[in-house]
Amino acid sequence: MSPLEGLHSMEALRTAEQIQLLDLVDSLRAEGLSEFTALPQLIVCGDQSSGKSSLLEAISGVPFPRKDNLCTRFATEVILRRASDSEITVSLVPGKNRSSADQERLWLFRHEVSSYNDFVTLFEQAKQAMGLLSVGGNAFSEDILRVEISGPKQPQLTIVDLPGLIHSHNKHQTEHDVQLVTNLVAKYMVNPRSIILAVVSAKNDFPNQIILKKAREVDPQGLRTLGVITKPDQLGHGTDAEKIFLSLARNEQVEFHLGWHVVRNLDSATSDAVQDRDAIEKQFLAESNFRSLPATHLGIDHLRQRLSIVLFGQIRAELPQLIDDIESGISGCHRELEKLGPARITLDDQRDFLVNLSDDFQKLCEAAIKGDYEHKFFADISLYKRRLSAMIVNMGMDFAEEIRTEGAQWKIVESTSSGKGCRTRTQAIEAVRKLLRKSRGRELPGLPNPLLVGEVFREYSKPWEHLARRYIKGVWESTKGFVEQALQYLTDAVVSDALLRHLLDPILDNKLKMAYAKLDELMAVHWEHPETRNHYFTDTYNALQRRHSEAETTRALQKAFATRSLMTTEHIPSLVTTLREKTEPDMDLVAATSTFHAMEAFYKVSMKLFIDNVPNLIVRAIIASQLSSTFCPKSVFAMDSDTVSKIASESEDKKHRRQEISTKLQALEAGNALCKQYTLRVTSS
Repeated sequence: MSPLEGLHSMEALRTAEQIQLLDLVDSLRAEGLSEFTALPQLIVCGDQSSGKSSLLEAISGVPFPRKDNLCTRFATEVILRRASDSEITVSLVPGKNRSSADQERLWLFRHEVSSYNDFVTLFEQAKQAMGLLSVGGNAFSEDILRVEISGPKQPQLTIVDLPGLIHSHNKHQTEHDVQLVTNLVAKYMVNPRSIILAVVSAKNDFPNQIILKKAREVDPQGLRTLGVITKPDQLGHGTDAEKIFLSLARNEQVEFHLGWHVVRNLDSATSDAVQDRDAIEKQFLAESNFRSLPATHLGIDHLRQRLSIVLFGQIRAELPQLIDDIESGISGCHRELEKLGPARITLDDQRDFLVNLSDDFQKLCEAAIKGDYEHKFFADISLYKRRLSAMIVNMGMDFAEEIRTEGAQWKIVESTSSGKGCRTRTQAIEAVRKLLRKSRGRELPGLPNPLLVGEVFREYSKPWEHLARRYIKGVWESTKGFVEQALQYLTDAVVSDALLRHLLDPILDNKLKMAYAKLDELMAVHWEHPETRNHYFTDTYNALQRRHSEAETTRALQKAFATRSLMTTEHIPSLVTTLREKTEPDMDLVAATSTFHAMEAFYKVSMKLFIDNVPNLIVRAIIASQLSSTFCPKSVFAMDSDTVSKIASESEDKKHRRQEISTKLQALEAGNALCKQYTLRVTSS
């Protein structure tokens, strides 16, 4: 007897383009791609004892258990494949939470079916292997029973029968079982490429059946859900219950874009060998009130045709995004493998790894400092902090603006009511005059003490050190952030953290100390006696003195002209006398004014120099310019063996992770190649 004898051929699912598409999806699944990305499939979902298994048997021809008590206790994938030879194979796919020993044991469960009746025996054997028949064992399992049916008339299709959703726990089904089943079903339903066959039994009120709520949660618009009503023969002819289910079948109660379908299952005690299932269904549908529905929405034959159309449309619609997902997955695997680097068993392997990593790091640093942003590391403009040169330049410009606007201890303003931290020029000069009186030396009257200019300058420029330290700390933090991002981009988190902890953090911390020490040197120069050979000082001082003299002259002339409406040459002597009288008799005020003007002129000269020196002599010279040498091939060769091992050695978890990614990459690349072959076939045809 042929192993496929008695099974439905499902030829309604076959067209030329469908075969190509379904061949592709089946090939992707055969390459193991379903472990890494969602593939199109049909899933049969419903509450316990809703008739799912009977429906699946009617669609596929596989004799699933269909008792009215606990039926499906694990997910069963029925993979239908087109092949020249007929063959049926049953195997187990262990759940991810299984121990290594259990996984190895379950992978060995693989049997070929020689006859139709072997299915029942194999189902029991599968339960035994999964521990479902043992005393105290779970009622349900996360393992998957995989049934592969190949033959010349079979399509490429996957149908998944899932355990029935449980309303509440009891002595046979614990709370853990309820949650396990809910999670298992949800995992399949949430796949956006799954077509959900939501099975609703006419034996129970449909609002009480969990499957409809679950379907709405994962498919709110009902775009990929097809409702299936089973056991309509359990409804009394002409009863209110029958009318309600007729309304449901018309898509009036719970609306699905794919609509509803009605099938009549065989009773659990009935055998296919005794009665013709399809003939019984046709007779019932022809005589019942369900005959008022469109014929295409009745019976298993039309359901196969609908599934053919729906599945084909789903695959064709999802294929472009599936290809994008595969290519994205390949890129992600390559990135992860690049970060992990090659296997590093020996000390030489570890040092070679660090040499190559340091070379890449050095190139990134040099590009960042030079402002060369061609590397893809800098491509995302939203990650602006990676563009270190731009960050440093902008922070330098902000620092210069802060010194200009906030660098003075007080601001010179016109009005006395301008607020705290502000002085009029008269108030500022008066403060200098008081200081002058406390600082008299051997200078002549009207001449300032030469040390007084420095004392006033130091008071006036007091905010500089705080602003400079804040600027240096900000640049250092940005530089450290760049280093961390560069390492995270080039390698995995473990190596990145080890490099920072054992090598780069101490170097960067020392750079900050050196930067602060250099700032202290610059500030020490400013705290000494003012000295400059910049002619801008003389020009500025003379301009300030001249402006002060012109202001005094202007006020005197305005006062003289205010008392006379008409001025002639006869009034010149009196004007000269007026101007002579304006000569300041207070020698201390003259000296204070000259001191303040000298301080202002020197402040402007020093400010320009300070704004240049801090970014150039500290930020660039100490923090930024030598950044690439902090981790370079030369520094790796200088490391002792212990440091190399601390940074570059691998844990068992990392080795296992590399193997996982390599396996995933192999499957994705094989899938990508298959997709390209399909694209070429479609284009050529």
